[in-house]
Amino acid sequence: MKHYFKYNNGYINIDDKNLYLTNSGNWQETKDLIEKSKVSIKKNNARINYMKGFVYTVFAIIIFLLLYMVENNKISITLSAGLIFLAYYVNNYFKGEFGVRYKIPLTKIDNIEPYESDALKISFRNAENEPDSETIYGIEEKGITFLLGIK
Repeated sequence: MKHYFKYNNGYINIDDKNLYLTNSGNWQETKDLIEKSKVSIKKNNARINYMKGFVYTVFAIIIFLLLYMVENNKISITLSAGLIFLAYYVNNYFKGEFGVRYKIPLTKIDNIEPYESDALKISFRNAENEPDSETIYGIEEKGITFLLGIK
């Protein structure tokens, strides 16, 4: 059994043993994932902060260019629209990189419950065998149905 479902910041991959949170949905990405732990949290935070830093830098440059055009009365509709489109494209392209990456063994999942309209809260035991949870937003409908049927 192998399934995958899209959510706001990536993909949920599921096989017979584990539930994986990935960025691409590619099964090759799941091979290097470890369970949620202090190490995986630190790696995820570093990667996410680096990506957000890049996206925010691009946004700052775009805002600077737009303000420069307004201040110098050199407004170009085409360039302004292009910069706004670039900001939108960069945000959508990197949105998947803002998600966490780790695995949860199916045997460690305690509960999966609906949370708001398109989200699930997964309660599980992490690598240190401590109670933990993850709320995943924007899961496609077939994914919600499948995940609620796991336990």
